[in-house]
Amino acid sequence: MVYIDKTETWVVDKFKNVFHFLTYSSIYLSIAGGAMVYISCATQHIRCSFTLFAIMFLVTFSVYNLNRKTDEEEDSINHLERFSFTKKYEKTLYYSALVAYFFSLLFAMSHGIKALLITSIPLICGILYSCVWIPKEFKYRRLKEIPGVKNFVVAIAWALTPTLLPTQFSSTGESLASFVIGAYFFSLVFINSVICDMRDIEGDAFSGVNTIPVMLGEQKTKTLLAALNLFVGLMVLMISIAHLSPIVTYLLAAGMIYAHLYIFSFDKVGQTDILCDMIVDGQFIILGGMLYIATKVMDGF
Repeated sequence: MVYIDKTETWVVDKFKNVFHFLTYSSIYLSIAGGAMVYISCATQHIRCSFTLFAIMFLVTFSVYNLNRKTDEEEDSINHLERFSFTKKYEKTLYYSALVAYFFSLLFAMSHGIKALLITSIPLICGILYSCVWIPKEFKYRRLKEIPGVKNFVVAIAWALTPTLLPTQFSSTGESLASFVIGAYFFSLVFINSVICDMRDIEGDAFSGVNTIPVMLGEQKTKTLLAALNLFVGLMVLMISIAHLSPIVTYLLAAGMIYAHLYIFSFDKVGQTDILCDMIVDGQFIILGGMLYIATKVMDGF
């Protein structure tokens, strides 16, 4: 007979409850958004202020909670637990999302109109992505229904904002480092969004949303993502070796390897939502933490 330690079980259950709260409320993703802007600042040699981190945190929190509202049909099939949570706290999450974006725009406005416009990119893309606005004469009514376009829009929004926003808080402006980190973010966010679609094949197919995995199948999708990761990753690394610091170059290489591993480990990772969320959505948190530790260690020498 196998005896299970009740204390261990209690700790595991509590961890799951806390992590579910963080992921279902989008707080976990918001921390990842803040980590992205920190990585961007380090790459572009710009000091990451609390205001920058707060803007990305609030923008991410707002957009994903508003998006969950428009994706209720798919979530009721793909993510029943998350759907139950968001329905239970529907008003709280909705009004919190509106307040969060208001304050993010308020913080950005203090650094000029360009910073305000950059902060608005995820909201604009989110509206175009989720809402019905394409004329009835066309086959598709929302961008999210067009195969591949939804992933492209998501990647553009979450690459441009953390890349360009720091340049408005500094006198240096855009540089080659901006291109490097922008391309890197675009590649990883695109891959992450398609990985989420792989997990949501059943609900997307039922709702008539022809995502890349629905059209290509899981195996061909994984090959496509691996090819994209290698192509963009190697291009970014070649530039960073010549023009960026060794720490940043190692970080970019680590992120590329990390993405490659979870692409080909999806069969195991995707079976458990909490594990998939931790590994895929937590990528930038891990990379940001590694960069912070490496920077502090180097400063000590």
